[in-house]
Amino acid sequence: MKTFAPSHPSGRMRRFLLSAIATLAFGSVLMPAAQAQSVAAVKASGVLKAGVQVAQVPWGFTDAQGKLTGFEVEFVRMVAKDLGVEPQIVPVTPANRTAALLTGQVDMLAAVMGIFPDRQKVVLFSRPYAVNENVVIAKAGPQMKGWEDLKGMRIGVPRGTPQDKALTDAKPDAKLMRFDDDAATVQALISGQVDAIGAAVTQVGNLAQVAGPGKYESRLVLSRVYDGVAVRPGEREWVDYLNGLIGRKLADGELPALYQQWIGKDLPANMPDTGEGDAPLPVIVTR
Repeated sequence: MKTFAPSHPSGRMRRFLLSAIATLAFGSVLMPAAQAQSVAAVKASGVLKAGVQVAQVPWGFTDAQGKLTGFEVEFVRMVAKDLGVEPQIVPVTPANRTAALLTGQVDMLAAVMGIFPDRQKVVLFSRPYAVNENVVIAKAGPQMKGWEDLKGMRIGVPRGTPQDKALTDAKPDAKLMRFDDDAATVQALISGQVDAIGAAVTQVGNLAQVAGPGKYESRLVLSRVYDGVAVRPGEREWVDYLNGLIGRKLADGELPALYQQWIGKDLPANMPDTGEGDAPLPVIVTR
């Protein structure tokens, strides 16, 4: 469709154009919010619709047998079983997951959703069910103790990620190189374009699949981010149910065992019991 911009638009036309631009830019915000979800409504529907990242090993992916699996896929199945309904995995990405929730396409998000202050303003988080460590990954070697160990290194990060922010704020004596996504960042490490990368700790396993086990290791922990289930604002009953479920599954060992199976690490002993306030916010490890 062609558009025409007059050289001297009238005040009326100018207001129209500004209104159109605002509508295009903020259309998703202006869309009516979905009705609040309840436990009874999910049970009555017989289906739990959950947004999950399905191309994010080991959180959600399709295995060699063509089965959709991974930590968060199995976590959703755990929730659906407790509710007595069928799980329906709805693929989402970081770019569209919040919109999918707020417009009612899904009942919940289990989509590697780190709990951050800006996100707490938009969605309601359950208590954390997982931890995602942000680390510096490099060729195998001794553990690093702090920022000084990064001196002179070329460090790649996916642009705009928590790893990018942590390294940018710390200003280590190193060259920070930004890439468009995780795949490009990992490839830069394998090709020797960078000496190390800032990444989620789960990238160590992905690197082992490509470069061979033991070649690359987590050398320095930058921060720990708690992941929670995201539901729509105001869905207090729904989030209370999820909090209770997560608490039970932590206590009986089922959730820690699932995390160990897929993430290869132990969950912290004292996980926050809420996804609200300051308690579940990221913990900075390296200073």
